[in-house]
Amino acid sequence: MSAMLDVSNALKNPGQVYAFALKPELEEMEVLGDPVRFDEIAVSGEFFGTGERVSVRGQVVSTVTSRCAKCLERVTLELHAEMDAVYARQIDPEDPDLYAFEGSKADLTDAVRDALLLELPYRFLCSEDCKGLCPTCGVNLNLGACTCQEGGNVTNPFSALKAIVQNDEEV
Repeated sequence: MSAMLDVSNALKNPGQVYAFALKPELEEMEVLGDPVRFDEIAVSGEFFGTGERVSVRGQVVSTVTSRCAKCLERVTLELHAEMDAVYARQIDPEDPDLYAFEGSKADLTDAVRDALLLELPYRFLCSEDCKGLCPTCGVNLNLGACTCQEGGNVTNPFSALKAIVQNDEEV
């Protein structure tokens, strides 16, 4: 569905508040190297005109799907975000918080995306006690133990530090 909002009445009647509800769609995107997809987006709120500007305030609800930062399994969460956007016909380069609109339609897509991105967790986890992947063989340790590290010499970037600590050498 479209994220276009008809703001013609708000421009004709400054100060009058109008309610709205939309179900926009966003394309899958990459955030900090991870794929992120927003589904079932619902936006509701109100808007009003102030001269040549339109203020839009509302709530955004969506499910977001990405991958666990530790084990790379799929993670789906529900997000609730507040949206507060100002649309203007003339964009002021000194005010990066303004969104542009033309004619009598304001496209809420960018404001909805920005609100949802601000609510994303620092990192996605499938569970708080996720064990992640084995650093040697890559087995998902949540599904079972791996045998690659049993009884063998495992070389990793910290092996030299481990040897120093075990030999009680002074650093």
